[in-house]
Amino acid sequence: MLSGNAMKKMITDTMLMPTYVSRFSCIGGECEDTCCAGWGITLDKDTFLRYQSSFDSVLRPLFTQHVKRYSKSKSNEDYGHIELGKDDCKSCPLLDEGKLCRIHERLGEKALSDTCSHYPRTVHRFGDLHQMTLDLSCPEAARLALLAEDAFDFVAEDRTISQGFITVVRPKEGIDLATMEEVRSLIVQILRSPDITLSNRLRVVGQFCERLDGLIRQRRFEDLPGLLGDMEQDLDSGAAMAPLAGFTALPEVQAQVSAPFLMAGLKAFQSPHVRRVLEEVAQGLGFREGLAPEGPALVRAYEVGRARLAPALAAVPWLLEHFVLNEVLRDLFPWAGESPKRQFAGLVIRHATARLLLVGRAASREGMLTPLQLAETLQVACRGFAHDRNLVRHSHQVLEESGWDNLERLYTLI
Repeated sequence: MLSGNAMKKMITDTMLMPTYVSRFSCIGGECEDTCCAGWGITLDKDTFLRYQSSFDSVLRPLFTQHVKRYSKSKSNEDYGHIELGKDDCKSCPLLDEGKLCRIHERLGEKALSDTCSHYPRTVHRFGDLHQMTLDLSCPEAARLALLAEDAFDFVAEDRTISQGFITVVRPKEGIDLATMEEVRSLIVQILRSPDITLSNRLRVVGQFCERLDGLIRQRRFEDLPGLLGDMEQDLDSGAAMAPLAGFTALPEVQAQVSAPFLMAGLKAFQSPHVRRVLEEVAQGLGFREGLAPEGPALVRAYEVGRARLAPALAAVPWLLEHFVLNEVLRDLFPWAGESPKRQFAGLVIRHATARLLLVGRAASREGMLTPLQLAETLQVACRGFAHDRNLVRHSHQVLEESGWDNLERLYTLI
């Protein structure tokens, strides 16, 4: 169905979403962070042309100065961008003195770009099915997704969204959409298995991704239904856990391998809200001037944090499970990366980084972290690390150069 804006095609359809998505609404000026600063603001072509041709007396000079074309644009969705300001927050220059959007005030919501009007929403289309999730770099989205036990029950609701904002999923590597969706459903099933620790659920996902990777490389697509059936049987019988019997948590490895991720994040630009939390994490782990302490001191601090974190997580035992589930749904796991196995490595990195931040923040305090502080920490993990392409690329490079990108070593980081 097409509706509304003469310049943009708007789609109204029934969309499948976790329950927390249906509860979300932007809290605007009450938010402790801002989505209008610190990262690129992409403009779709329709919005770019509308801004360039605006005659609004207040906005026209701002558009002329700050709205720029992407010289290497490859699509109408990333046609241009708004240059960020030079202040400490790198704020959008279209904000007024009260940090409210001048475009929204003067031209209305329909004049906003897809990026601005739809954040933190992500929409994928599998065939005729639309699926919506939220980016947990938004504080309110993080609270809703991470703190409510029923956040990942699924509901279907009618939503209207710009057609250009929807990511259309295509068959990949010769695999049809129905099979791709079966793979994703099985991974969600694994991650929600109540009788297995989250660490072992992730390891089972790793096993599955490695086997899936092998079939894809050998182009044995006809064997995929058998792989799916075998995994479901192994989950039901408990056989999926047998290869994991020898794996135990190695906190000293987790601390030392994850520490460079935090060092990279401390060096990158971060919003004041994110930097405040990261500095608390760094203090808890004994960092000085952005540098990690020597191995034994780092491990001791990490162990202190783990001990203090445990009772805090007991209040919201589903917290990290929900974090991982959202990353899987938002990131089209395992179909968005170069290969399922490499995308699994990325998921392990995000999980390890999120846990490091939780542990470090817990170590910095004598008292127990509250559920709201736990959710805030994971929001910072998303905003400051998980969705920063440069930091993600750096993290993969660190693992590859140190030989930590094979499956057995990745398991020790979980």
